[in-house]
Amino acid sequence: MKIRYYVSVAVALSAMAVIYWKVAGGTPAAASDAPPTVLVSTINLTPGTLPAAVSAYGSIAPGPGADTTVSTQASGVVSSIAVVQGQSVGAGDPLLTMIPDAQSIADYHKAEDAVTAARANRVHVAALLASHLATSADLAAADQTLNDATGALKALQATGNGKTRIITAPFAGVVAAVQVSPGAMQPAGAALLRIIKSNGLVAIVGVPPAQVAAIHTGEPAAITLLDTAGHAMGSVADVSNMRDPATGLNSVALLLPVPAPDFQATAGEPVKAVITTGTLSGFVVPRDAVQNDERGNYVFQIDPKNIAYRVAVQVLGASGTQIILAANLNAAMPMVTTGAYQLDDGTAVRTATGGTSH
Repeated sequence: MKIRYYVSVAVALSAMAVIYWKVAGGTPAAASDAPPTVLVSTINLTPGTLPAAVSAYGSIAPGPGADTTVSTQASGVVSSIAVVQGQSVGAGDPLLTMIPDAQSIADYHKAEDAVTAARANRVHVAALLASHLATSADLAAADQTLNDATGALKALQATGNGKTRIITAPFAGVVAAVQVSPGAMQPAGAALLRIIKSNGLVAIVGVPPAQVAAIHTGEPAAITLLDTAGHAMGSVADVSNMRDPATGLNSVALLLPVPAPDFQATAGEPVKAVITTGTLSGFVVPRDAVQNDERGNYVFQIDPKNIAYRVAVQVLGASGTQIILAANLNAAMPMVTTGAYQLDDGTAVRTATGGTSH
């Protein structure tokens, strides 16, 4: 009796399970019949161009003739100094004051006395000539003596010898060095200061030897001052064919634009330069589309069956958020941009619009 009861219960439970399975909609494995796909975004490949550019770093430096030494034409003593190293000055601004030393004062007075004596002698000889007590040759000699004495005095006056002098800036620029101190005795010709012309600066950047051949005089260069973020366009002034032994790089000199409020370069300031050397042709794509591993650079392209295939690429150059690739890709197949990092070769994909982009 009990056996018959248990059999009836088992049959009833089996029937209920069959009914539930049918209501649930079929076999449990039906949901996994379709292979999983990865959601990606794609672009169509079209030929394009980007500037061919060489990026380099360096610093601001004086150009040819821009670094000038200010010297004294006459001996004297430095009385006071009006500037400090690094100070900007305008043309004619006072730099320092020099007072005459004892010897220069004596030399000046001696020259004045020589002129006075020569002038008196000339008057005397002229009087003697009128009395027939001197000859025309005597008067000519007196004239020569006066001329020589006058010339010597004018030479001292031209150099400021024996006088207090204010040394001024010969042009607008920056004081690169103050080479004297107050109270110091300076002989004629001694260096006092160094000034760098404001409009005589250049940017000197280092370029790897393999890239130097692509750079030519006159090519444009975008220059950024790294300390102040000032930005301006310059141009290539000179390309060195010799490596700097300290860096292993070739030096490239760049002309700077006229100083402007947002571009005030100073000697020694670090810079970045992007030199445009031509134009690159290929496929322009977003940076994020290009992946990289130990095998090199690659992208994914989608075939008509929505399968992603890995394709090795050659990166020709970059600009901002874009990269230009060599034209070895199939332009008929969309290329994955967003989502490429999730893919493997042969992965099934779907796009944001439900299919591939064409």
